[in-house]
Amino acid sequence: MKDGTQETTHDQKARQEVMSMEKDSLLSERVQDDLDRQLFHLRTLYDVSHELLGVSDIQGILKSFLLMTMGNFGAIQGFIMARDSSSQERTYFEPVGFYESDHLLLEQVASQLLVKTQPEGVEMVEDIPRGLKAPMPDMVCLVAFKVDDKCSGMMGLGKKLIDSEYTDDDKELLQTLMNNLVVSLKNARYAAALREAYEELKILNSVKDKMINHLSHELMTPVALLGGSLSQLRKKLNSVREEIWRSNLERAERNLKRLGDIHGKVQDIMRGKEFGEKETLHGLLERCRDLLELFTEEESGENPLVEKIRNRIDLLFGNDASEPEEINLGEFVLRRIEELKPLYSRRQVNAFCALDPMPVIRTRVDVLAKVTDGLIKNAVENTPDEGDIEIRVSEKGDRAALVVRDFGVGIVPELQARIFEGFFPTQDVMLYATKKPFDFNAGGRGIDLLRAKIFSERFNFRIDMSSTRCRFIPKTTDECPGRISLCSFCKATEDCHSSGGTTFQVLFPL
Repeated sequence: MKDGTQETTHDQKARQEVMSMEKDSLLSERVQDDLDRQLFHLRTLYDVSHELLGVSDIQGILKSFLLMTMGNFGAIQGFIMARDSSSQERTYFEPVGFYESDHLLLEQVASQLLVKTQPEGVEMVEDIPRGLKAPMPDMVCLVAFKVDDKCSGMMGLGKKLIDSEYTDDDKELLQTLMNNLVVSLKNARYAAALREAYEELKILNSVKDKMINHLSHELMTPVALLGGSLSQLRKKLNSVREEIWRSNLERAERNLKRLGDIHGKVQDIMRGKEFGEKETLHGLLERCRDLLELFTEEESGENPLVEKIRNRIDLLFGNDASEPEEINLGEFVLRRIEELKPLYSRRQVNAFCALDPMPVIRTRVDVLAKVTDGLIKNAVENTPDEGDIEIRVSEKGDRAALVVRDFGVGIVPELQARIFEGFFPTQDVMLYATKKPFDFNAGGRGIDLLRAKIFSERFNFRIDMSSTRCRFIPKTTDECPGRISLCSFCKATEDCHSSGGTTFQVLFPL
């Protein structure tokens, strides 16, 4: 009995030791599993974050994130979508692993869920619809996210390859990844906004330089001509008593010299030079002296300066006292064409007309004449000799359309947005040359288009423009010879007609 009792006690101890070892082993396995899971999470976070770090565009970020996430979770299918929250329009949609016939339905359901969820950050979608459309598998994990007030989206993952469920740890990891995605998208949107602002600033800076060069050029010729004229006038006035003309002539010479100084300072600015405070104050003093002298003399005049300015503005932009009239647009445009033809008869430009006599509009005659004349003049000046322009009038819905199209050099894309701003040359300043109206590349100041835009806002019609730069001279520094037969790129007139041009459309209410 004693031996049996000892054996029983020994067996019990052995079993206890085995149980203790098994317990320790299970605990060790659980600890190891937990460590492995945490290591997997950290590795996944690192891999996804590192992948997103090298991508700057929003579409690239979304696509890379979807593929990385599907790979880490072993998902069979997945999709990601982004929408413009203000317009409710889809900006990006990427499905992976679905039949193409299911893409539209998947996008529609995801859009409905996103609108229903209205996420304020990153939110798991619990109410997931089942059986969207066979044979498309159900989405088993959906996450909605919001980047900012203008961008939100949704990502969905299908079943795993190993056919296991998404655990709470998986969903927690997915939310962490989605938060990283939101941060990356915010950075990308900020970067895109900065790039757009930088490009806009570059264009504005170019516009500024062109305008300064343009104005500098405009000053050069009249200053030289006025200088010569004043010198001749001084010689011819020698026979007249000096006290009669000296003050007026000296004032004119002082102001002409000031214009010359302005021109020189503009040139210095463009070369990166600066002029000091002393010269600025001196110029202000000279300007004040001349203005006081001029105002004193005009007090006794019969035609005040203010009245002259008012009359000039009325002449340029119309007198509001005139009344709108009913006008047959087709007949009116035909008359304007016939009146303008003698002004560009020296040019070999063919005007093809398709004028519907039906549209009747109500507007002011002077306004319509200035808009029509300005567009035709612009078309002729931008079309090389042996080229064509088209002038059409027709009904377009509830509006009458006047379309003026030239087959000329066209406008480069970066300058098209500012074509209606006025005083804005579309050619390079080195090619600029002031010529007679209706000459090719006449070098106008753009005031006709600026005036047409102002008229459109005042008198309830719309004007817009589309343009394609001639593919043979894509840069503003490229020069058109001004005659199709002289162009080395064009073997026939049709080559020029198909290379570029500009279309202006004016829509009047019927």
